[in-house]
Amino acid sequence: FGGKRDLYEIFGYKSKLEYQDFLARYVRQDIAKRIVKAPPAATWIGKPKITGAGAAFDAAWKKLVTKHSLWAKLEKADRLAGIGQFGILLIGYSDGGALDQPVRSGGGETEVLYLQTYTEGSVNILKFISDPNNPRFALPEIYEIDAADPDTASIKTGTTTVRTKSKTFKVHHTRVLHIAEDTLEDGVLGTPRLSCVYNLLDDLLKIAGGSAETYWLAGNRGMQADIDKEMELTPEDEKALSDEIEEYQHELRRFIRIRGVTLKPMGSDVADPSGVFDVTVSLISAATGMPRRILLGAEAGQLASEQDRANWADRISERQIDFAEPEILRPFITMNVNAKALPEPKEDYEVEWPSAFRMSPLEDAQMMAQQARAAVNLSRQAQFGDPITTLEEARD
Repeated sequence: FGGKRDLYEIFGYKSKLEYQDFLARYVRQDIAKRIVKAPPAATWIGKPKITGAGAAFDAAWKKLVTKHSLWAKLEKADRLAGIGQFGILLIGYSDGGALDQPVRSGGGETEVLYLQTYTEGSVNILKFISDPNNPRFALPEIYEIDAADPDTASIKTGTTTVRTKSKTFKVHHTRVLHIAEDTLEDGVLGTPRLSCVYNLLDDLLKIAGGSAETYWLAGNRGMQADIDKEMELTPEDEKALSDEIEEYQHELRRFIRIRGVTLKPMGSDVADPSGVFDVTVSLISAATGMPRRILLGAEAGQLASEQDRANWADRISERQIDFAEPEILRPFITMNVNAKALPEPKEDYEVEWPSAFRMSPLEDAQMMAQQARAAVNLSRQAQFGDPITTLEEARD
């Protein structure tokens, strides 16, 4: 239409989205929270194993994982990074240096004191590395974190505890694990998980909220009082009838005393939103890569189908290999090795992720029964001439 129609304005969509918009969706909207939480939760629920790194590294790594609940912290950092364009994991070291200075790695062993997660809304990148000969060219050098001041008292407001003041402090990049998913031109700013479906989430609110409001207005259909044309009512009778109808409407009484008055229910129609809801949820499912039944949790009282679970497991396996390992886990290990918080692992160490496809106890039992039957059938091969497979092939 030659630019005469602004569809975003017509549909009521926001053209420019900010971090606070995504945070509000995550906190208040059901499906939005599911979209942000589900990928990190599925990624880190199967704790990966570090193999081939050496005995010294294995012992120190096990201690670090146990002491700091590492997998829970990495899952949280991954989740918070998906609300906005990035998130960070602040690693506190016992090197004795200031937070805005590089980690001191020239002395003895360093200990990890704490792991703290922050979202984009609490972090400001103050300085980037401008030297083109630096391996970290165009990457952050100094961060500024706006956190709750631990020296201020807390105020209890209803069920919420709020800090009275905040405190900002600067941090050097050697103490920060920067996490950004689905980056575009640089590796600093990613794409919020809700960005591509934000308009659809608006539509979903309209469907769910509008349907609820329509039902609220039309569920109680109202009454029509027809007074017989031959019936004469005095002003006192009219007031008494009006009072009784009003009391009935407000559930103060469950009967009405009438004579010469016929009460008829007023008709009303409530639209069925299921069709529009299904279309919107299907679009959200396609955009996020989350199968519909995984997104909703269950449909018509049924659990997610095996095909849906298999597709979701493939999606999570790709995320583990292409994002969680190279962008979070290995950089975390490298940072702690450089800070002398972990021994140097062997160069060819591997990260082994467990299968993302998780079977139910019933499926496990069925699989074991099938394997047992296969073992029995293979063991009987020798009774009927030459076996089709060797023992080694049968064991595989």
